[in-house]
Amino acid sequence: MLDIKLIREQTADVKRGLAARNVDTAVIDEVLQLDAQWRDLKTREEERQAALNRANKAFGPWMGARKKNPAVPAPQELTELLGETPADPDQAKARLGALSADVQEMARRADAVLNQIEQKLLFVPNLPSRHTPLGKTEADNIVRKEWGQKPAFAFTPKAHWDLVAGKGFDMEIGGRISGSGFPFFRGKLARLERALVNFFLDLHTREHGYTECWTPFMVRQETLQNSGQLPKFHEEMYRTDERDGLYLIPTAEVPLTSVHADSILPDEQTPVRYCAFTPCFRREAGAAGKDTRGILRVHQFSKVELMVVTTPEQSEQEHETLTRCAERCLELLEIPYRRLELCTGDIGFGAARCYDLEVWAAGVGKYLEASSCSVFTDFQARRAKIRVRDKEKRTRLAHTLNGSGLATPRTMIALLENNQTADGEVRIPKALQPHYGAERL
Repeated sequence: MLDIKLIREQTADVKRGLAARNVDTAVIDEVLQLDAQWRDLKTREEERQAALNRANKAFGPWMGARKKNPAVPAPQELTELLGETPADPDQAKARLGALSADVQEMARRADAVLNQIEQKLLFVPNLPSRHTPLGKTEADNIVRKEWGQKPAFAFTPKAHWDLVAGKGFDMEIGGRISGSGFPFFRGKLARLERALVNFFLDLHTREHGYTECWTPFMVRQETLQNSGQLPKFHEEMYRTDERDGLYLIPTAEVPLTSVHADSILPDEQTPVRYCAFTPCFRREAGAAGKDTRGILRVHQFSKVELMVVTTPEQSEQEHETLTRCAERCLELLEIPYRRLELCTGDIGFGAARCYDLEVWAAGVGKYLEASSCSVFTDFQARRAKIRVRDKEKRTRLAHTLNGSGLATPRTMIALLENNQTADGEVRIPKALQPHYGAERL
């Protein structure tokens, strides 16, 4: 969520950043109008409450004095608040009670306006980083790095759905059980899925310094709001009925972001690095009719997520470090990839800056996104109330980051299609063999 103080004091810069994201900046004018109402209500409420406090403080001694001398005049604090000299203490007491009710009503109105502001801001995306390239669409994304050689074949490589047909890959069974977009693996492919997850977790925990977590797969509404998925992406979520009010997670980023909600971390304890394997559930896996074959786009998939909580001063470097951890997975698996830096018009809702790692898949003949590595600045931390404290005891909002490390479907596609042989077998990369238990699929 954006800082209302930033919107007030740097309105032009905020509008410029949102315009770069193709966002209608009229919402900022609406927020500022509501903010002016809120500040006016709050100022009048606080002034009236202060006067009421002074009058109430003077009322008691006046009552005591009146018992001894009924002619004692009402105190100035009381007459100023009421706008007249009360006839007697009973009248004054009644007027003070009515004014107290008015102050409470004013506070209720101020809270209602504040809630309107917050509800509007929940739909406003993060501002892009100063490093994020300007652009309108994904066509303006920039290739920052390419790694590895695309495989050359003496035969026409098969797409993964043809390559592993009859070998434990059966989308029809998954569709019969749950509907389209729910994969069903068995035998060697099920083992390959498990091997990839274990490989990712072992690499990140043993070599990259991440702490492995086991998280719930269903979460409350406020947990999704903390990470930025709600309310913006409500229609894309799978959820239970009103008895529980729970949502199936679209990524482990959601529960991991809330681990330190409503807490303060000393600077010296950061960066905090977590990783977690979870299934991920997404109702809208892509545009209708696009990339529907095989496991290019699915509603349920496995992913190992990387999540970092750090200080504002460290976040840019942590973004590079996190991205390198994800890239290392692909390099050890010998999968050619490229790093794209997303432009302002293509970055995710909560991200200030984002790298996409795209793997080359020889069978389908194109690059496929296997990871997004984003820095959120204080956007999520403001929602989740995650703070950090320096040695001088100064407290400020933390910065959060996350990235896929990695998602299995696109990684598996690239691994299968790039390592196929003329006789229809698939070579298992050397780094993965201890986890898979064989050199061939």
